[in-house]
Amino acid sequence: MYPPTSIVFFIVPGALVTDAQLKACASLFSSNYGVWSSPVPRVKMGAARLRDQCLSDPTHSMLALCTIGKALYHNQASRSFTYYNLRSDICWITQLVGSRDYRERGIATSLLQLLPGPDFKCGAFGLATSHPAACLALFKRTCTFRTSLDLDFIKTHAQKIINTTNISYLKDVQLRGSLLQDAAEAGVVSFVFTAFYVDYEEPLQALKSWEDRQDMTWPLGVLTKGHEFFCIAPLDTSRSRN
Repeated sequence: MYPPTSIVFFIVPGALVTDAQLKACASLFSSNYGVWSSPVPRVKMGAARLRDQCLSDPTHSMLALCTIGKALYHNQASRSFTYYNLRSDICWITQLVGSRDYRERGIATSLLQLLPGPDFKCGAFGLATSHPAACLALFKRTCTFRTSLDLDFIKTHAQKIINTTNISYLKDVQLRGSLLQDAAEAGVVSFVFTAFYVDYEEPLQALKSWEDRQDMTWPLGVLTKGHEFFCIAPLDTSRSRN
């Protein structure tokens, strides 16, 4: 456990992110994100690729960081883009990574509270992820709870968001699931096919643990290889701090 005074949360506008911060984020990702589903080392990402994929539009990007002492333990990168169907911006979480030693302590949720940053007014948040904990952090940020998850919002806006976004890895991706297709594989509700074949052992364990605790089925469906949960939620401004 860490002393309460040693943990620091802060955000950095995309244009002010330093090479040193990028290298620290890339190192955190490469050490903690996950492993490929074949017998090879952990998924890696260098600083240049991180900037290209997650912060390529600095004017509309933010980096949220959590340090404990002098070490980086969590980071989240976001990009805001205009979505006219909501008449507001969407804050898309382009990367969310936490140290395995400091998970399930509310750090991801606390970092999300800092986003999208003071210069952006966003009506919704979104991310694509294979880990249910990231989805839960987003639901908490938007004040969307499991008993009132707005699946109709996902159904109505998912494809339109894909058509609108300027985030490179989301362009032309295939949406999958009963919310997003006329004919979908059984149990698949809201997914994006990313062809990112990481090992799902840890996410599936977390998913089962959540379902056992809540005594309910995970609302976004069954995680399948090469897919990630497609998670979007409107921001409840009556309950949110931002």
